[in-house]
Amino acid sequence: MSKKRLLFKTIVVGDGGVGKSTMIQRLLTGKFIPMKITIGTDLSVYDVDLGKESNTKVSLQIWDFAGEKRFRFFLPNYSRGAYGALLCYDITRYPSFENLEEWYEIVSENAADPVIVLVGEKVDLEEKRAVPRKEAEKFKEKYNLDYFIETSSLDGTNNKKIFKTLTEAIIEKKNVPL
Repeated sequence: MSKKRLLFKTIVVGDGGVGKSTMIQRLLTGKFIPMKITIGTDLSVYDVDLGKESNTKVSLQIWDFAGEKRFRFFLPNYSRGAYGALLCYDITRYPSFENLEEWYEIVSENAADPVIVLVGEKVDLEEKRAVPRKEAEKFKEKYNLDYFIETSSLDGTNNKKIFKTLTEAIIEKKNVPL
C-alpha cells in the first residue's frame, strides 16, 4: 500500500541575520553552514518523519524570507496559504525581538490561522543573551502563539524538534486525517 502524501506551506520570518537560513540548512544537511543574506525568498522542501506506524508522508514547503526591510513588500503575498509560520529572533540581539510584533502582524493578517512557533535562535551563545527567556514566553502568551522553542544551528539543539512540532501541530489544528 502506498503512503498518503501531504504538503504544508510553511513560512520562516524574522529580522535579517537572526539565523533563519542557517537553521534551515542545518535541518536539510545536518551541518552548520553559515549563510549570506537571503535575497527575496528561498524555497526548500523537507520530509518530516512521523514514525514507522504512520501511513502518511508529510513534506514541509519551507519559504525562507529575507529579513531586510527592502524585501518586506513580498511577504504579504507569499504568506497566503501558509499552514505554519516560524517567528524567529536572535537571543543575543534585542532589536530582533522588538521587531517580532511587526512580523507577527504581517503573518497573522495574510495567512489563514497558521500554527505559529516562536523560535529563539543562537542559544549556543547563552553568555551573550540579550532576550530573557521569560520575556519571550510572555510574548508567546500575549499573542497566543502555539509554541516557543529555542535552537542552535551551530550544535543542532532542537533543530528537527521545531519542524516536527510544527508539523504535528498543523495536523492537529487543521484536523488533517492521516
